Amino acid sequence: MSLSRSTITFICVLLLLSIIVATFLNSIATDHNFYLDSKAQEENHTRYLGRKYGQITDDPKNVVWFLQISDIHLSIFRDPGRISQFQQFCDVTVKIVKPMLVLASGDLTDAKAKDNLGSSQVKMEWVYYQNIIKESGVTDHTLWLDIRGNHDNFNIKTIDAEENFYRNFSVQGTQHQRSYVNIQEKNGVRIAFLGVDACPEPGIRRPFNFIGILDEGEQENLRRLKSEAIAQADQIIWFGHYPTSCILPLVINKQRMSLRDEIGDNAKTLAYLCGHLHSMGGFVPRMYTKQKRGYLELELADWKDSRMMRLMAVDHGLFSFVDQKHNTWPLVLVTNPKHAQYIMPGREPLELIEGSTHIRILAFSNVDIVDVKISFDKNNWQECLRREGPLYVCEWSPHLFAEGLHRLFVTVTDEMDKEVTIDHLFSLDGSVLGFEVNPRILLMLDATTIFQGIFATLLLATILPLVLLRFQKRPPKYHRRCGSNVLRRLWLLSKIDRIYYPLILYTIYLPFGPWAIGELIDDHIGIVFAWGIVVKGTYIPEAFTYMYGSVQLMFVQIPLFFVLAHSLTTKLFCQNIKGIRRLFSNLPFIFLLSIQLLLAYFFWLEYGTMAFVFGPLRTWSIPLNIILWYKTWNLPLDHCRKLRSLNDL
Repeated sequence: MSLSRSTITFICVLLLLSIIVATFLNSIATDHNFYLDSKAQEENHTRYLGRKYGQITDDPKNVVWFLQISDIHLSIFRDPGRISQFQQFCDVTVKIVKPMLVLASGDLTDAKAKDNLGSSQVKMEWVYYQNIIKESGVTDHTLWLDIRGNHDNFNIKTIDAEENFYRNFSVQGTQHQRSYVNIQEKNGVRIAFLGVDACPEPGIRRPFNFIGILDEGEQENLRRLKSEAIAQADQIIWFGHYPTSCILPLVINKQRMSLRDEIGDNAKTLAYLCGHLHSMGGFVPRMYTKQKRGYLELELADWKDSRMMRLMAVDHGLFSFVDQKHNTWPLVLVTNPKHAQYIMPGREPLELIEGSTHIRILAFSNVDIVDVKISFDKNNWQECLRREGPLYVCEWSPHLFAEGLHRLFVTVTDEMDKEVTIDHLFSLDGSVLGFEVNPRILLMLDATTIFQGIFATLLLATILPLVLLRFQKRPPKYHRRCGSNVLRRLWLLSKIDRIYYPLILYTIYLPFGPWAIGELIDDHIGIVFAWGIVVKGTYIPEAFTYMYGSVQLMFVQIPLFFVLAHSLTTKLFCQNIKGIRRLFSNLPFIFLLSIQLLLAYFFWLEYGTMAFVFGPLRTWSIPLNIILWYKTWNLPLDHCRKLRSLNDL
């Protein structure tokens, strides 16, 4: 039986889609067991931790806790609450929790102009940051580990530039300009905290500063720091500003450094903590996943708008965490048994949970806590005893929960009658909970690949339909009248050489030619391409340019085709309209032109007059589109007759 051409085409498309979907699902799968990848190393490591910590009892030893905040964005132009509440965090919260250390994972200051579009380092914002930390005395009783984010790198020529205020106004910048490791030993726990600085050099003004880069020097530095951490610590926690999905490694000597592999190829790594994505404006509040190498990647919602903080603990080698809004009390974290969603076989001594004698809970409040109780069914409540500091314990029998998932309810009440109840899922047989799809997409895929894919798809969607329609000898037909009319209009537009070729050539130009030439950094001229940026003689493979170009394609180029097709139809078949009716017929183009002018205005605020004048992407497209619209409305009579005859086919 012979197959028709359409059937073969359908089968090929179906196979291609199946491959794409399978690849996508495999990329965001979290059921990989790191323990199986290098069994000997992990068995030795967890056996060592098990012997070191022994049984989990009510003993207050072998537990430490620490805090993280991210994307503070201290600003002198907007939202003074960021400053006052950050001061409250340092003055009150840290002193209540008494953490071993605080991680501040980038974007310490806002570095944005009053118009919210321009960007440059603002010294006064750094002065506020430094003064709050000094005046609060937070560094007198805890360790403060801060690191740069992309906002802390706006408009900075080099790491040694005077404008790099991180060097002089941060806590760690005076000792560590870039990545560093800090090894802490307390209460029987020895952990290395490895900070990753992936800020590109030079630091361009926004928005082309979204993707982090690890150059050759920083890759070597990270490998050295990692070796030091492995040699001196029992477990490692990595932290940085950019998620691993937003860090672009450079290929050096035909070798590509994968940060995810560097983080995860040793059993001592527990987690990578980051910020930057701001929980996607609150739409993905729990941006957590387990990477394929078996460690957790946890993005923390911002301080800027959400005022979020994270409490973490390592108890007998088991890593636990909870994210909570600032100044919300009580603050509660169950450290044993560990939450089922975040267990890491081969990295933690999970067998200690099965042999433990006590449930362990850390509870904090801004007033005294009067009651901590637990239940497995919300009916039979048991009182917990306070052992030392924030540690509360309660005896339990793990063998009763040997199989499947179980729920532990914990209620904490303070003397102001503030009460919180948490629902804690756990398992002893390795049963796990899956992670949500959105966080897995955002943290496990490669942002650069996604940006390139979106740009390429829109580029093809812009070019191919018009090219295919031009080769159609007769008007295309569609089973719905509306769709048929739209296709007919575009088909007619594709037959006009003076319109068709400028549209196609400009679109083809976008992935190759310069988009803008201007001061991307103060006193330094740079050139923006789709595939990267050249400034100060340095090539920066900034992938966010693809998204910037996608905006132009989606909101200008593609709509332009339909607007011109509408204008052409009006010209051909409604020649007698005048006055207000003609104005209304041109409203689509006026609206589109307004969008273009707005985008060009924003670009001028971001990069200045030179980039605006020498800007083929944003600026030059405006006169081009006006000319095309004018030519459409002023087609010669012979062209109009020819198109009408074609329409009658």
